Amino acid sequence: MCIGRRNLDPKTRRFLAFGNLCLAIGLSLPFLGKCYGLRHHGWFDGLSGFLLGISLVFIVYAFRRSRRCSEKQLGGSPQ
Repeated sequence: MCIGRRNLDPKTRRFLAFGNLCLAIGLSLPFLGKCYGLRHHGWFDGLSGFLLGISLVFIVYAFRRSRRCSEKQLGGSPQ
């Protein structure tokens, strides 16, 4: 499924951007957690899993919302 980000309304683009940001942070946290040793390992795993879950929710919601955008919201001319 491929959607053009320019064809989305601003609210949907914000959801998609926030989901991608949470995904990037959630995937990078386990690598940052190795620097602190075993002391904070549980916190990094929990926060990483939480951010990955939040990213899934926001990205799926953005894709679902993108199918609801009408031509009037997108700025296209009706044919």
